[in-house]
Amino acid sequence: MLSAEPMCRSGALFSPSMKRPSAESDVGKRTGMGAPMKPERMLGLRLSIIEGGRELAMTKLITLGEGNLSARIDKDRFLVTPTMTDKAKLEPDELMEVEINSHRVPEGASTEVGLHRAIYGQFPSVHAVVHAHPAKVLALAEEGLAPDASLLPDGGSILDRVSWIDDFPPGSRSLAQEVALGIAKAPALVIAAHGAVTIGATVDQAVLRMIRLERLALMTRGG
Repeated sequence: MLSAEPMCRSGALFSPSMKRPSAESDVGKRTGMGAPMKPERMLGLRLSIIEGGRELAMTKLITLGEGNLSARIDKDRFLVTPTMTDKAKLEPDELMEVEINSHRVPEGASTEVGLHRAIYGQFPSVHAVVHAHPAKVLALAEEGLAPDASLLPDGGSILDRVSWIDDFPPGSRSLAQEVALGIAKAPALVIAAHGAVTIGATVDQAVLRMIRLERLALMTRGG
């Protein structure tokens, strides 16, 4: 187990510290980008994001209009949630298709598209990204602390490390770049005063890590 490092440096490592749409409803058609994947697979990907949004809302890790989720389609594209929407009530055709190797942002897409794009562009093994605003994680961050990943007995199988970066302007390129640097060190990242980011091989895994991160924050404070 790695030991905790000081928290003053950006990217410092912390360890021990529905409706079913028809096949015609295709994001690729709506955005005009890329060849669509098989309808049944695209449907499953969309539904996994929708269920992830509901789970985050149900566990109060996001509130109305907050947070964003995404899932990789292939090496060139990913789906992301729209901005300022209730993630507990998303419909499949509301999700936006985004190109990874591009600066274009579809109208209405999450303002944090750059954050997701930077992660997918640098880490081919990442297939899902969640950005939320867990209250206990944020409260702990105000004290200059991050959740202690050693506190969960099974933490190593789900969330063994947590990294930290300072806050940067929302939606900025600097934020996206620093998030990618932090994610290179751990599957969960705390952004001071801005929330947290988790990654996964699936949306379910990324959401579960966010839930565990909030639980760890409570345990770190002795709750």
